[in-house]
Formats: sequence, C-alpha cells, structure tokens
Amino acid sequence: MITLSLICFNEAENLKRCLKSAEDFVDEVIVVDLGSSDNSIEVAKKFGAKVFGHQFVPFVELTRDYAISKANGDWILILDPDEEIGENLGEKLKEVAKQGKFVAVNIPGKNIFFGRWISHTNWWPDRHIRFFKKGKVRWSERIHSYPKVEGKILQLSANPDLAILHFGYDNLNQFIDRQNRYSTIEAEQRFGEGERFSWINFIWKPTREFLIRFIKHQGYLDGFYGFSLTFLMSVYKLMVEIKLWELSHKKT
Repeated sequence: MITLSLICFNEAENLKRCLKSAEDFVDEVIVVDLGSSDNSIEVAKKFGAKVFGHQFVPFVELTRDYAISKANGDWILILDPDEEIGENLGEKLKEVAKQGKFVAVNIPGKNIFFGRWISHTNWWPDRHIRFFKKGKVRWSERIHSYPKVEGKILQLSANPDLAILHFGYDNLNQFIDRQNRYSTIEAEQRFGEGERFSWINFIWKPTREFLIRFIKHQGYLDGFYGFSLTFLMSVYKLMVEIKLWELSHKKT
C-alpha cells in the first residue's frame, strides 16, 4: 500500500493538479492542513483524502513526521501542493517498492520557475528523498533539511520523465515574498544555534552562491532566467547575513 502525504496551506488550485497527477498511483492520500482559508480542504476531500488539521507552522519540515505518522501505507510518497509526479515516475516507484532492495528513493526535481524549466543553475536534477518505506526516514526541524535515512537509498537517474515537477514561482513577487520569509527563518535558526554575524560570511556566501550556480552549474545556459535566478539567490544569501546581523545587534 502506498500513501501520498501532503502538507497544505491555501493551495486549492495547486492541490487539484497535484492530486490528479497521483490518483492512479497511490492507494491513500493524507493531507495535513495548516488552517487554510480557501477551499483546500474541500478539494482534498473530493479526491478521497483523509484531512487532519494542524496549527500553522512557517515551514513544512516542522510537520513532516506528523503527516507521515497518519499514513497507513507501507510506502510513503511526499509531494508539496505545487508539485506533480512525472509521466513514468509512478511505475518506477511501484517497481522499487515491489523489489524491496531500497528503503528510500532520491528523486530528481524538475523546477519550473516563471513558466520555464530551469535545467541548469543548480536546480536540476535537484534530488530529494520523496519516496520511502515507512519508519525508515525522519526529518529534523530545520528548514530545507535533508532527512535521516535508515537503509539503502536508490539514486534515480536525471531523467525528466522520472522526476517530480515543481511549479515553484509564477512571478517575481512570489519569489521575493517566499525568499524573504525563508531568509528570516534561516537567520533565526543559525542565531539560535550560536552563530553570529561575520563580515567574511557577508562577503563570501553571496559570492559563493553566484559562482556555484552561474559558473559551476552552468547557469548561463539558462540564459536570462539563469542569470536572474542566480542573482536573486545571491541576494537571498545576503538577506540572511543582514538578518543575522540584525539579530546579533539586537541581542548585544
């Protein structure tokens, strides 16, 4: 039995597309709703999902394990509402579950930003653990963290047909709003772990981000999209350092 696990907050339109893509693959759908004010819950129930309410949290890693705990399946597929499973991915994952050689699958992510697939710029193949045997994977409460896996992991090849499609940002405002929120969370986490503002990091981390994405991962091959996204991610790193400075300044 395969369970699809989702965490949702005001994602009604995306949720329809997401659940439609997986309905012929999964046996159970679990949706943890963080207090949506739109009709996300109604959409989920139309697809036969079991819906559980949860207090709002600022990022999904805080509720990953909770959502998984509600699943009855032996295998879990994790999707976000703005994602879909690729054309041939479902059959491949069923094969993995049947063979039983692995406890988790690292699946490539096909990131579609501003209506375009970003095939370089360190956003492809962008693998994440999204399919696993229940009880073998645990998440920390750190934003964008990689989970702890107990057992052997299958690394899927960088094949677009075996990917999760991620429709991340439709426009610049969405990108800026989300990165502003994420940068606050990251700065607060780092401060809470004892890190303080450093001029070296202030200069080096945004610079490193640009060099890695645009040069090492060939962001220039994505044209203006690659340059713009590289620049924006460098600004994100700069925002984190400035917010860390703010926290350090307030606490001293």
